[in-house]
Amino acid sequence: MNWRLLAAAFGVCVGLVTACSEDAMADLTIFSAVQGQVTNGGQPVAGATIERTWRWMWKKEDGADSVITAADGSFAFPAIARRSLFGGLIPHEPFVEQTMLIRFQGQTFKAWMLDKRNYDTNGELDGQPIRLICRLEAPFQRHGRVSGICEIR
Repeated sequence: MNWRLLAAAFGVCVGLVTACSEDAMADLTIFSAVQGQVTNGGQPVAGATIERTWRWMWKKEDGADSVITAADGSFAFPAIARRSLFGGLIPHEPFVEQTMLIRFQGQTFKAWMLDKRNYDTNGELDGQPIRLICRLEAPFQRHGRVSGICEIR
C-alpha cells in the first residue's frame, strides 16, 4: 500500500472537513426570546415564577430556566440557540417541545405549549417576536398553534 498516497488523502479529507465545518455549522433556535406580562383581574402580578422548558428531539436535549415577574408583572427570557454541524447537513424534521408554566400562590397555570417544527428565530410565530399577555383568569385555550392562557400581543 502506498502510505504517502494514503497520508495525502487523509490530509485532504481533514482539510475539507476543517474548511467546511465552520460554514456548515447551523445556528438553530430552539426557543426564541420571550417577553411578556402576567396579570390577574387586570392587575399586574409581581413575584410569579415563570418556568420555561424545552425538549429538543434531534439531540435528545432537555433544558429549563425560570424568571420571576417584576412589580409590573413583566418577564423576559433570552433566546435558546445551539450550533450543530450535523443538524445543518443531515436532512431531518426539526421538533422541539416548548412549555412555559406560571406558578403563583400555590397554583400552576399552563401558559405556553407548542411543538416547534423549525429552527428559525421567531419561527414559533412565523417570524413575529414572542410578546405575550398572560391573564391568570383566562381559560386554557388554543391561540393558533400555541395552547395556554397567554395571548400573543
